[in-house]
Amino acid sequence: MSDYLPFIVLGITTGSIYALAAMGLVVTYTTSGVFNFAHGAVAMVSAYAYYTLTVDWGLAPELAVFLVVLGLGPLVGVIVDRGLFRRLQGAGSAAYVVVSIGLLVALQGLVIIMYGPTSKPVPPIFPQKVVDLGAVNVGYDQIAITTIAAGLGLGLALFFKRTQTGLDMRAVVDDPQLAELTGANASRTTTLAWMLGSSFASLAGVLLAPTLGADALVLILLVVQAFGAAALGRLVSLPIAYAGAIGLGVLGQLSIKWVSEYASGQTWLSGLPQSLPFIALFTVLIVSKKGSFKELTKSVQARSSSQTLAPGSRRFPAIVLTVIVGVGLVIPSLATDSRTTTATTAMAMLIMFSSLSLLLGLSRQISLCHAVFVALGATTLGHLQADGVPFLPALLMAGLVVVPIAGLLAIPAIRLSGLFLALATFGFGVLFQNLLYNTSWVFGTSGQVAVERPTLFGNLLDGTNEFYFFVLAIAVASVVTVELVRATRLGRLLRATADSNVAVETLGINTTAARTVVFCVSGFFAAIAGGLLSSQVTTVGTSSYSFFQSLIWVAVLVAAGSATLGGAALATTMLVAIPAFFTDADVINYQTMFFGIGAILLAQAPNGLVGLVTNLPNTRLWGRMADDGPARAGAHATRRRQRLAPTSATPTSVPATGATR
Repeated sequence: MSDYLPFIVLGITTGSIYALAAMGLVVTYTTSGVFNFAHGAVAMVSAYAYYTLTVDWGLAPELAVFLVVLGLGPLVGVIVDRGLFRRLQGAGSAAYVVVSIGLLVALQGLVIIMYGPTSKPVPPIFPQKVVDLGAVNVGYDQIAITTIAAGLGLGLALFFKRTQTGLDMRAVVDDPQLAELTGANASRTTTLAWMLGSSFASLAGVLLAPTLGADALVLILLVVQAFGAAALGRLVSLPIAYAGAIGLGVLGQLSIKWVSEYASGQTWLSGLPQSLPFIALFTVLIVSKKGSFKELTKSVQARSSSQTLAPGSRRFPAIVLTVIVGVGLVIPSLATDSRTTTATTAMAMLIMFSSLSLLLGLSRQISLCHAVFVALGATTLGHLQADGVPFLPALLMAGLVVVPIAGLLAIPAIRLSGLFLALATFGFGVLFQNLLYNTSWVFGTSGQVAVERPTLFGNLLDGTNEFYFFVLAIAVASVVTVELVRATRLGRLLRATADSNVAVETLGINTTAARTVVFCVSGFFAAIAGGLLSSQVTTVGTSSYSFFQSLIWVAVLVAAGSATLGGAALATTMLVAIPAFFTDADVINYQTMFFGIGAILLAQAPNGLVGLVTNLPNTRLWGRMADDGPARAGAHATRRRQRLAPTSATPTSVPATGATR
């Protein structure tokens, strides 16, 4: 037993930090109805702020912690609540998911621009001493972290049960209008909750920083492990979230010992310790009884049923497709080899964005694991080629391999929606990356897979132009298929289901098959895109398809326009063309930051930038484009028709002395 005590102590310490982050999530969600995907980003920013105060400015660690946790944390909470989420009142849950993802992506890009991609060493907060308990040595920092988490957890529970402000917070989420009638200030109460939740996230980030260093991606990933603990408490229970975090922390540390001793030959188990919170997240969402997880956003935001993402065009985009094909055919004659190579990547990415738009723009389901589909398409193609399968059959088989996996994800798509579907797909994406990327049937222990260029009519398409036209042909065929899905009965059914699933089901139509098919079709074409991208570079590695790529792709597609082919084409241009023309090392980081900002600003715009440009002729003022441009344009057209109507039309008045019949 003594061999396990150090792992248990370390697990309780780690779990205590998870508990702080999880309790912060529960506080903001139960009060505002908003689940903040950027919770880890708040912790990351706080860790870097602590680094700046201690290392760059030379402040004492205690003072730095005070300024960050009680100064920066509440300030971020106010900004997030009043500057971001408050303006979304009346929007559907998808708007909040997109904005929080945009905030995460923007903050990560900003921090890397300011501090660089490498980890920064952070000075400790507590004395580096230990207490000898006989069987195990316990550090002062471990005692302090555990005590702080337990004390704050108890304090929160008492705060919600014994104080008027805590009671107001619980009342606001149920019915803000009724809470106002009892004397509670719903707006102020929600802001206080965000200040409190962000302070908890800041504290978690500061406590992690001395051990892990200030690292943008690592801090985000570790703090979001609190999602699993929060899910165990169904996002509303502080005691269960706290206990779940401690349990996951202990199990994670014990699994490290178990893997090192008993499963050292199983490479896929090496990612088990950091995967346990995401196993809990995904499992709880999948196996819970339907209706167990209820979104609070609608009750908070005036019970509006409005949606974030535009329903998309019902017509086949022949003009847009013709322009894409025309431009694609002339590129090799006008561009250099390097530019043609960029265009080849763009055509493959166009397939990926088109497949993602089936979920975001057509069925309005947010999937945060698209990088998994792309990675599987790339690696499966390489493995099949190594077994002697020709390129085209191998590419088709790579797409088909992903179909049952996408069908598996259709299970939460059927049972869940909005926030909880996004959480389930996010957990699946991180889980797949941690557990299966290093297995032999994905990237293997080397972390990379070789892929060969295709052979057509006995000739290897190793030339830049030849391979480009090959990818262009597949891209056109794929995009046409995707657009046919939009324009056919399946597309109409998915649009109707997105508008009101209950209304469709009352007509006797089973929406389960439609949701399953759209996930499978989307996964298939994402895998095709992955195969083409991998054959472009001939070697593909794990770093190309991390879970964070899925978040960036969602952000850029929402900013560009997720409902039409034009939006997918614009997203491709924004993601691929800009780094090709600007070679500065910081361009990608600035690009990431602006994608996040774009998703924040355009979450409620009709079809992103494409929608704004399309609706521009119908608006009077630029500032009214996203809000009431279409409505005002329609009213203006009605008044104009009335003015031009013949005077012999239906009379609008009768003589004063006449009788009305």
